[in-house]
Amino acid sequence: MAESGQSITVRWWALERGDIDATISQVGFNVAQMIIPVFLLAPVGIAMSFSVAHLLPGYVLGYFVASLGLTALAVGLAKREGRTNVTAHVYVNNVPGIIAYTLSIMLPVYLQTHDQELAWRIGAAAVVWTGIIKLVAAPFAGAIRRFIPKPAMMTVFGAAMYTYLAMVLLQRIFDQPLVGIVAMAIVAATVMANVPITKWRIPPFLVAWLVPLAIGLAVGYVHPAWHGFSLQIPFVRTPGLLQAMALVIPYLSVIAPMSIYQVLQDIASVEGANAAGDNYDARWIVACDGLGTLLCGVGGSIITPVVAAIHPPYKMMGARIGFCFWSGVIFLAIFMSGISLFMAQLFPWAILAAMIAYVAIGVGRATLHRVDQKYLNAVLLGLVLPAGAVVGSAVSSALPALKLSVANPEVQAALNRSIYWSSIQGLGNGFLFLVLVVSALITEMIDRNFGRAALWCLIAAVFSWFGLMHSPTLHWGAQPMYAAGWLAAAFIVFSARWWRGDLVAAG
Repeated sequence: MAESGQSITVRWWALERGDIDATISQVGFNVAQMIIPVFLLAPVGIAMSFSVAHLLPGYVLGYFVASLGLTALAVGLAKREGRTNVTAHVYVNNVPGIIAYTLSIMLPVYLQTHDQELAWRIGAAAVVWTGIIKLVAAPFAGAIRRFIPKPAMMTVFGAAMYTYLAMVLLQRIFDQPLVGIVAMAIVAATVMANVPITKWRIPPFLVAWLVPLAIGLAVGYVHPAWHGFSLQIPFVRTPGLLQAMALVIPYLSVIAPMSIYQVLQDIASVEGANAAGDNYDARWIVACDGLGTLLCGVGGSIITPVVAAIHPPYKMMGARIGFCFWSGVIFLAIFMSGISLFMAQLFPWAILAAMIAYVAIGVGRATLHRVDQKYLNAVLLGLVLPAGAVVGSAVSSALPALKLSVANPEVQAALNRSIYWSSIQGLGNGFLFLVLVVSALITEMIDRNFGRAALWCLIAAVFSWFGLMHSPTLHWGAQPMYAAGWLAAAFIVFSARWWRGDLVAAG
């Protein structure tokens, strides 16, 4: 039964059982995943102390402010509808974005210049551009939602969070096999198979963290260093930010697809919330995320947040509004106390990867469940397209460790002979736009919308020419052969309406 508006006003911050579980998950994931760029950049020579001091603070500020915004939106919805079972949206750091901006922007800049501060400034500028793109897109969220076919939108979401995320990080479960297998077994039993831990239903992620952590400490895999408490401000002034925003423009081939993907994930989260009974306005959700992302970049972080499209599972486990507010507050307190690095050491890769497995599988399942079966061809092809990005990232990260450069003609020739490197680059660069175009194209063809299918091919041709697809950097005439291929594809799919000898209904 709905309670009065006054009761909702007083009780929105309360932590029910579901909120407690959600808060543990939110804080744990954010603390653990926030440190990913620190670990990714350490092997190439960027000191962990530099990364912790420069790459992380701004994310905490953006996350806190946007969490307050999402909390306010949920409270407003609860008041308008007189309900106490409204669930706030789930705000998290975006692991595909973290990997992309770290390995595809910051790492190349550092390897080229050996200037860690310049690499950091350009990485932060990339996040600023991401926030700007989200804010510009926010008023058009409804139009974007109508223009992009739902199967394509869900496929982009699944390709980033299921295929790309899983293929890049899940092997890290076996960094320490004993710890990783135990963590995976607990996640599989308690979360994926939904087996409750005792009659008190102990929060599964708490067990999946603490038990493997105890084993890791016992075998010497985990050995955290305590540096004491110290006041940390969630902001770092980025010198020459405007200049860095200009320098990062060639990397819009990375920034633009990732930004649009995050906008689509925000919109997908609204779709999921609406299906679960919480009718949010997509424009405000995207705007809230855009503000948070902009603050992250201005505050010096290379970590982008996103509204996670996992609203229904959180609602099913009883999460309401309080978790969104308290996750932001607790996360801010952990960082400002100066113990974020210590806490991050308590989430080693073997444990974190097992938790990420749950996220990846949940996203893959949601993608398949929320798409009509007749569109599965579009979804399944879209889910395998990130393979090029995964292989490309692995090779680009491994070569510097071997003191080799992909720019060396001999290295390129060897890669082309062995793994077809130029093809992998074409498949991997701007792969999220490629997923969007291919899945939208197939969806429109299935619906016999030949004109709209041809339009997606024309969009791909423009993106290829400017370097937003199939190219590592943005510039005029970036990939003329790819552009020509997509123009030919536009002619083919448009002419398909006449293949049967009569006019096929365009729908």
